[in-house]
Amino acid sequence: MSSPLISEVLPDLVEEMVFLLQGTGAEPLEQQLRSLRVESICDCGDSNCSSFATAAEVKVADVVELNPAEGFLIIDLNQAQQICFIEVLGRPDVKYLLEEHYQSRTE
Repeated sequence: MSSPLISEVLPDLVEEMVFLLQGTGAEPLEQQLRSLRVESICDCGDSNCSSFATAAEVKVADVVELNPAEGFLIIDLNQAQQICFIEVLGRPDVKYLLEEHYQSRTE
C-alpha cells in the first residue's frame, strides 16, 4: 500500500504551510508540499510531536522555519533541497489527524 499524500491526510496543514511560505524566499517549496507523501511518523515519543518524514532517507542539510499562529513548523531539506522531513510541534490537531488516519488503515 502506498504512502498517503500529505494533502489527503492534512489538507489544512498543507494550505497553512503554503501560506506561511509566502515572503520567505522559499516559495518554490509549495509545489513539493502539494505532492509529498507521509512516509513515516516520528517515533520520538514526545506527546507534543506530530512530525513526519516525507522521504525514505532523512538527511537534513537545511531548514526553513515557518511562523505559524500555533506551535512550530519547520521544513527540513536534504542536500538536493528536497523536503525530507516536516517538524510539527505543539499541534494536537495534526497529531489527531495523523493518528486517526493510521488507525483507520490498520482496522
